[in-house]
Amino acid sequence: MYCSNSGLSANKHKGFRMKRKLTILLSFLTLLVMPRVPVMAHHGSQGYDLKSPRKTLKGTVTRFAWENPHAQIYIDVKDEKGNVVNWAMELNNPGNLVGLGWTHSSMKAGDQVTVTFSPGKEGRPIGICVDVLYPDGRKLHSSQGCTGEQEGTFEKLYPQGKQ
Repeated sequence: MYCSNSGLSANKHKGFRMKRKLTILLSFLTLLVMPRVPVMAHHGSQGYDLKSPRKTLKGTVTRFAWENPHAQIYIDVKDEKGNVVNWAMELNNPGNLVGLGWTHSSMKAGDQVTVTFSPGKEGRPIGICVDVLYPDGRKLHSSQGCTGEQEGTFEKLYPQGKQ
C-alpha cells in the first residue's frame, strides 16, 4: 500500500505552517524578555532613605537570617513610648559578608547589639547598610546600599581582620 501526503488538505497544511510561525515568534519573544526579568525583579534600595542621616539603635536580636539574596537581622527595640518594635535590617549577600568578616554564626537570637543604618522611607522600621557593634567592642559592617566612604581605615573599621 502506498501512502502519500498529497491527501492533506490545503487548510490543514496552512494551519500547520501558522502554528509553526506562532511557536517561533513566541520562542523569540520569550528569549527577548527573559534576560530582563532578573533585573526587574531585584528591588535595590528604593525603600530606604539614603540621603537622611544614619540612625543608631540598641536592641536585642530576634533572628539572624543568613540567606540569599540578602542576609537579614531582626532586632527588638523599645520606642520612645516603651513599646517594643521589631526592626528588619537588610545586609549584603552572604558571599560578600564573608569577605567583610561575617559568618553564619556572627549573631544569634538574644544577642545585644547597637546598629547604625540608613532608615526606611515613610517611617517604616527597616534599615540598610548596617554597622553592628557588640558590647565587647567588635564591629561588623555590611556594604549593602551604602553610599559614600566609611570613615577610618580598614583596620579601624574591621579590627577582627588583623593577622
